[in-house]
Amino acid sequence: MNTFSARKLAITYVGVFLGAGFVSGQELWQFFACFGPAGFAGFLFSSAIFFTINYILLDLVRSTDDQRLSHLLTRGNHSWVKALVDILQYLFLFGIVVIMIAGATSLIRQFIPLPAPVAGAAFSLLVLLVSLLGLQGLVATFSLLVPVTTALAVILGLAVSAASDFHFSPAAGSVSLLLPTWWAGSLTYAAYNLFGTVGILIPFAPLLPDRKTLRRGLGWGTGLLALLAGAILSALMVRPDAGSADLPMAALASQLHPALGVAYGLLMGLGMFAAALGSLMALINQMALRWPALGSKKTAALSTLVMGAFLLSLMGFVGLIGVVYPLFGYVSIPLFFCLLLNWRQARCQTPVLENNSPS
Repeated sequence: MNTFSARKLAITYVGVFLGAGFVSGQELWQFFACFGPAGFAGFLFSSAIFFTINYILLDLVRSTDDQRLSHLLTRGNHSWVKALVDILQYLFLFGIVVIMIAGATSLIRQFIPLPAPVAGAAFSLLVLLVSLLGLQGLVATFSLLVPVTTALAVILGLAVSAASDFHFSPAAGSVSLLLPTWWAGSLTYAAYNLFGTVGILIPFAPLLPDRKTLRRGLGWGTGLLALLAGAILSALMVRPDAGSADLPMAALASQLHPALGVAYGLLMGLGMFAAALGSLMALINQMALRWPALGSKKTAALSTLVMGAFLLSLMGFVGLIGVVYPLFGYVSIPLFFCLLLNWRQARCQTPVLENNSPS
């Protein structure tokens, strides 16, 4: 993989989000849809922050040639601050793996009557085995998954909305004590994704030929993500009763037609798998930058991480989303300002010579 095109960046960027929370609708329900039409504005605001933060971070990687997130977010030689940022990133990426396993467990049991530990263990083992193959497999998975999932989610969202004559039901209101308003949901949603998206995208930053490719890739990805989210939000706003299900969109798909429910469930499972795989790889890569010795013990480290994630996933899917994501969102908000200061300083000191060849 010598260079990374705008198309590949857009597909990878969207693929990062296609996990248990997003595609299932549970994450979008708790952060946005439960507040009614205001949730659309909330997601658009989050999307603008996504674009800005990811552009700044990936450009900073290109400018400094440093892939350690703690060094990208903090200034000076405050080792304890960098250590704290590293710990937060490790915990969040690990938390995503936990939530993906929990979501996959719920999904598998929706179609196959297996005990939760058995379903979760099978999914965890698959993630572990594929994680040993590297970044190429991740990009290939996203390239196949994103177009099909986006098309099916949009079709499903429009079908559910049309069945209700596009009539939005009264807003259910906050369903989490940590997310009392739509703007709190919007800001924390953008903030916690700081750790999730960039941890996966950082290794690809040095492969981007210029800032134009970076802007185009993130722009296309943001537009595609907004289209996907808009369809899911519409469906949840006309059918807020689905929010009580662990996997709202899978439940709505099954109500329209059993075959559609199975198809959407399979794609959702692939999305969970890709998100778990991407987060696990980002976690081990970031840890190896801090502790190089892990490079020679990769299999043992990955096995330990997956086993721990599996055990914690038994706590349940909905509760994890309603607690883990908002908490990390609030903690991450100050890091926005650290990032802006660090990027500004890097741009002044080490401007990047652009390659203006077409992407």
